[in-house]
Amino acid sequence: MIMTSKNVDAVESVKTVAVFLEHRFYRVGDQVYTKLSFPYSYWADYLDFFDSVNVVARVKRVSEVHSDYVKSSGDNVIFTDVPYYQGMLQFFLKIPLLLFSLMNSVKANDFLLLRSGNVSNLAFIFILLFRKKFIREYPGNIKEGIVGLTGGRGGYRLIAVFSDWLARLQGRHSNANSFVSHYCQELYGSARPGFVFSSFNSEEINVAKESYEDCDGGSLSLVSVGRVEREKGHHVLLEALRIIKEKKIDVRLTLIGDGSDRKRLECYAKKSEIDVIFLGSVTNRSVLFETIVSHHIFVIPSLTEGMPRALLEAMAMGMPCLGSNVGGIPEVLDVDSMSEPGNAVDLANKILDLKDFSVRKKRGERNFQFIVDNYGNESLKRKRYEFWGKLYE
Repeated sequence: MIMTSKNVDAVESVKTVAVFLEHRFYRVGDQVYTKLSFPYSYWADYLDFFDSVNVVARVKRVSEVHSDYVKSSGDNVIFTDVPYYQGMLQFFLKIPLLLFSLMNSVKANDFLLLRSGNVSNLAFIFILLFRKKFIREYPGNIKEGIVGLTGGRGGYRLIAVFSDWLARLQGRHSNANSFVSHYCQELYGSARPGFVFSSFNSEEINVAKESYEDCDGGSLSLVSVGRVEREKGHHVLLEALRIIKEKKIDVRLTLIGDGSDRKRLECYAKKSEIDVIFLGSVTNRSVLFETIVSHHIFVIPSLTEGMPRALLEAMAMGMPCLGSNVGGIPEVLDVDSMSEPGNAVDLANKILDLKDFSVRKKRGERNFQFIVDNYGNESLKRKRYEFWGKLYE
């Protein structure tokens, strides 16, 4: 076949990207599923710019689709399965297989995007070796995230320090870097081009807080959304509920999400006799949003954060929100809506400040307008396109 200039232009105009990330997916036949993060709708935003996306991640083969699975693969989104592991022991045992798999993945793709995690860190070896073009996304404080997840036990603190150093090294070799908050940019910024934006999409929000009046006989209802892991600070929130209960004030919490800390929290809630509903993962976005707006207050008590997408979504609904004074949260919430991380007494007082519906209304309206003014889709899309476009320079 003779390649004309038109043929060459068509080939060069095709934009592809291989995304390396640390997440566990599940394969049933030809289709790949996730339990919560990275559904197909997430990759659909990438397809606004790229013609195809190849997700390189751990994928476990299972026999059937479970009720909490959400489809991740689809038109122009394919998956390259790397050996599945769970926990550091399995990771170290499978390093030879992982290295072989990731070497082939890096060789097979010309344009790469790295997120944090073991998969990306191992792929980085071959990116340097084969001199591939790549860009790097930073979703939060890597060292604090690992320490928070593991408790910093044994050698995990050393792993956290090494992973943090490696993340900075990657940022110095990439074509460009993106950060979910200015806080993350200060941590990992380099001389390479940097962009600050979130994957948040306001067009997904199809509900709004309609009333801030008291309901349920005066009971104050809270809702929190996120992975149920130690670094998310849910134990601090439950302790705050216990403090409020001791003041003879009726308060209840709906906790949406799942993770390794759930059993410990369930035991604490039962022992303390506080009203907590553990919903687990809610994969239906419409159900999730309707559940959030049915409560009085959205709370995110994290001990470390980049820029929590769940918080931005709650703000876009007009929810009064409380968060910890960590990471990128101070960039979106006012000082009266934040408590000191790990301080249950401070969080309890901040919750009680919102007993007055007029205060909740004022905070909710402020949050909605903040999202309109600062997180418009066109602005975020422009930043994403500029960042992704650096792959081809």
